[in-house]
Amino acid sequence: MSFEDLQKTWQSHNPGATVTLDADLLLKEVRRNQHHFWSMIFWRDAREVGVCFLMALFFVYCAARTHDWTPYLIVLACCAVGGFMIVDRVLERRKQPVLNEALKDCIESSLRQVNHQIWLLRNVLWWYLSPFAAGLGISGAIAMWRARHAGLAVTSLAVYLLVLAVIYWGIYQLNQYAVRKTLEPRRQELQDLVAGLEQN
Repeated sequence: MSFEDLQKTWQSHNPGATVTLDADLLLKEVRRNQHHFWSMIFWRDAREVGVCFLMALFFVYCAARTHDWTPYLIVLACCAVGGFMIVDRVLERRKQPVLNEALKDCIESSLRQVNHQIWLLRNVLWWYLSPFAAGLGISGAIAMWRARHAGLAVTSLAVYLLVLAVIYWGIYQLNQYAVRKTLEPRRQELQDLVAGLEQN
């Protein structure tokens, strides 16, 4: 087909024509996207829980080696974060849709999952970063108190708080970027699909 033929075909196209979609094809595409999203979230959570487990083992080793109880505070923080992620995953798994649900139900289920991930990442400061900050802060404060040198303790505390604030700010901003770049556009697409289905 020559360029002129393509141009004639394009110009003869009716701009007011509506496009109809096969509902089964759209359902398959939504399910495929949903499965990909769930898989991505699962592996992200598995990595996070794995890191928490390894960190807990490392700090148990440190506590046993130094005969000090303060590293157990960080172990407790690791267990709290890892436990939260496992419980959250189990609760979300129970809300997972059945495979034979309707297109609208499947889209709404995907939308609910995306909204939940947005909530998790927007609140990462409370459920993820705060337990570690508490464990590290108390451990650091006790270590500084044991040093019995006021100038060193104050300087160390100031440096610790500054480094922690920079790291936490970076982690928080990275999570908010993921929300803006990935999750909010996905949510908007799903909301548009639901709105389009409700109009038909």
